[in-house]
Amino acid sequence: MRAAVKYRLIFLCTAIISYYLGFAFIPETTTTKLGLYPVILASIIYFVVLPIFYWFMIIKAGKQKAWKLLIIFSLSSAIARFSFPEDIAQHFDFILWLRYPIIAVLLIIELYLMFVIVKGLWQARNLTGDPRISVIEKYDDDKKQALALTLATEPASWYYAIPRLSKRHIKSIDKINLLSSNTWHFLAINLSLIVIATLCYQLLVDWSETLAIIAATFILYGFIMMTANYRLSRYYSIYIQDEKLIINNTIFNFMVIPLADITSVSLNPVDKIATDKQQDNNDDTTNNERLIIGRSKYPNIKITFKKPIKYWGMMGAFVESFEQVLIKVEQPTKVINALEEINSPQ
Repeated sequence: MRAAVKYRLIFLCTAIISYYLGFAFIPETTTTKLGLYPVILASIIYFVVLPIFYWFMIIKAGKQKAWKLLIIFSLSSAIARFSFPEDIAQHFDFILWLRYPIIAVLLIIELYLMFVIVKGLWQARNLTGDPRISVIEKYDDDKKQALALTLATEPASWYYAIPRLSKRHIKSIDKINLLSSNTWHFLAINLSLIVIATLCYQLLVDWSETLAIIAATFILYGFIMMTANYRLSRYYSIYIQDEKLIINNTIFNFMVIPLADITSVSLNPVDKIATDKQQDNNDDTTNNERLIIGRSKYPNIKITFKKPIKYWGMMGAFVESFEQVLIKVEQPTKVINALEEINSPQ
């Protein structure tokens, strides 16, 4: 897991815990023995500590826009409205009125983007290959690309889950060592889906049978994506298509690398990896420019790019750029030979 993603998860957990403690310990009135102290402490955490964490863990680490700092202030204001004593909480009523125009604007923007993306997906319905590749090449804007990738993951799941649809898929040049490519992992995941769906149904059926059926069906629908994840990881994890190297780190994460942007491809010996890892521990810049893919501490091939290449994580939710990728494959020389053969002058 990359540093930026770790920071996001750490911040999310910190924010959830902070807001939960606020609801749990802030009294309903200010006439208690502690008086305003719980409110003052919560205010410092909500409006000072969390925004500082957000600045460094989300905006700086994830290279986000500075205006997004308004998100955490708005969220903290909303939490304060419902967790502070009423005589103080009333001063945060403005957030309840502001949410309507904000939600309206965001909905208009998102609906417009969804219309544009769905229209693009429909126009690209007859294209062969992974739908995700087509949609990210269709748009230049990062926001449109991310949303398009999220929407394209659904047809991509059906494409890979049904062998008949992907029977003409370009042959993989090798196989990345991924946990999701193992049959036992596939069976365990789907067994877990059945267990979770059953428990969910049992918990909800007494309250609403309709809701219980809908929730259980939605969970079981994940079988399609898990099947696609298994087949993609097992048979199409790394391949070359239209002068591009496609690297799939499960169906949730992938890279599209123009062959012209590859500077070098080489073996990565174990002793070299150990040296590099030691250097990475002392050099955050190097660590941020390098991506490791594959279920191993010791990837065996190294690919260096001329410029940072986007890595689409969690169906477009997390986007990072890297100048180098280390991969654990089954036959490293086969991958190197395939890339060198294509890049060699005719």
